[in-house]
Amino acid sequence: MTRRRANPFAIGAFVVAGLAVLAVALIALPGQHWFKQPERVVMFFSGSVFGLQKGAPVVFRGVRIGDVTDISVHYDSKSDTFAIPVLAQLDAEAVRGLDGRRGNGDIGHALPQLIQRGLTAQLGTQSLLTGQLYVDLDFRTKPPGRTHGGYTGDATEIPTSATAFQALKDQLESVDLKKIVDDLSGIANAARTLITAPELKQGMKDFAATATHARSLAAQLDRRAGPLTRGAESALASVDRAGDKVSGAADKLDQGADRASALLDPQGPAVRDLQRSLNELAQASASLREAADGDGPLLQQTERTMQELSQAARALRGLARSLDAQPQQLLLGRQPDVAAPAPVSPPVAEPAR
Repeated sequence: MTRRRANPFAIGAFVVAGLAVLAVALIALPGQHWFKQPERVVMFFSGSVFGLQKGAPVVFRGVRIGDVTDISVHYDSKSDTFAIPVLAQLDAEAVRGLDGRRGNGDIGHALPQLIQRGLTAQLGTQSLLTGQLYVDLDFRTKPPGRTHGGYTGDATEIPTSATAFQALKDQLESVDLKKIVDDLSGIANAARTLITAPELKQGMKDFAATATHARSLAAQLDRRAGPLTRGAESALASVDRAGDKVSGAADKLDQGADRASALLDPQGPAVRDLQRSLNELAQASASLREAADGDGPLLQQTERTMQELSQAARALRGLARSLDAQPQQLLLGRQPDVAAPAPVSPPVAEPAR
């Protein structure tokens, strides 16, 4: 029995085909991390996730950093609500890049720190035609992210926030359209009742009468506007003339003020003459005060003069008495004074016994 030798070409072709199949698998399944250990995360969305499929990208500002691995529905019996937990796997190197670390250390603390900085997840639209969604991660503070809690797996929960369109949709869904329609119907009925009310008709008639009266009054004002305008122009002319007079008086007052300022100028001649007169008056007052002083020479001289005048007066009185007693002494000279006789006292009567 002869053995057939293996065909080297067939073996090479088989190996090449296997490598090609492996390369196609790696290219066709980009969401599978074959050589890296991924980071598992979970995100709870409260609204519809229609269009989000397994394998959908998880991006950070347009850069793909992971893939969606599972989508399910979670019922909360306490609040009687439903939530959609979305599981995803993130590239460990990408997480280290977001945290600013490029080493091979533990990344277990990277996501919590990013979440504290405001990392949240939102649903984005990949294509408006297909309606496919993706998970968008970014640092957001408005609106703030919300966490659901209660997940028992080994995944880190990332807070989620609604997009502006989703928030608007939630607000529209919360609007009670039936109540709005009922309110509009009530307003329309009230407006119809008001329009058909007799009071409104009477009010319109009164308004028409008022408008007619206003037109008549306007016509009268137009007829009287001419004389009033002429009177106003005359009054304005009078005011202008009065203003001119006031302006002239103000100019004269300014001139008088300038003259008064010139007269009251400390360096002017009038002020200097007045100051010189005041100084001379002060000197004269000081001289009078010095002369009126009790120890002054003028008062002493006046006192001696008065004493001499008193002595002269006494001498004149003595001369007058002497001439009165002896008038002839002007011719014969003065005679010696004759002693005057002693006065005789009257007899004293004796008392009767």
